[in-house]
Amino acid sequence: MTVEEHPNVVLMRKVYAAFAVGDVDTAGTYWKEDSVHHYPGRSPLSGEHHGLKDSTAFANKMFELTQGKMHMETKEIGASDGHAFALLQTRYERKGRVLEMPFVNVARIEDGKIAEFWTYPNDVYATDEFWNA
Repeated sequence: MTVEEHPNVVLMRKVYAAFAVGDVDTAGTYWKEDSVHHYPGRSPLSGEHHGLKDSTAFANKMFELTQGKMHMETKEIGASDGHAFALLQTRYERKGRVLEMPFVNVARIEDGKIAEFWTYPNDVYATDEFWNA
């Protein structure tokens, strides 16, 4: 017996599949034009990124700062009709430094697209230190 995945789980899998290969433009097609991405801390990436253009710029900045040395392993994705979450194990490399830790991402979904997105690193202080180096 095959169990169908919730559509919002499928959506999140598509986002991470595109992001994993650096295809920010394809990942962006799964976001609403007026989406908001919340990234915690006090670093060049922190803050609220309003609109698809700013969210895409945020993602491209991550690839730029790490020179593409990023890896996100999706451990689990779950969803309801209005939200989805992903548990990730991440590894970023930058300027000879490595940031490796779990992250949790939560998305609010509207009309089959991400309307709002929150990123929660396991250690926001270490994340700030890494991005500010």
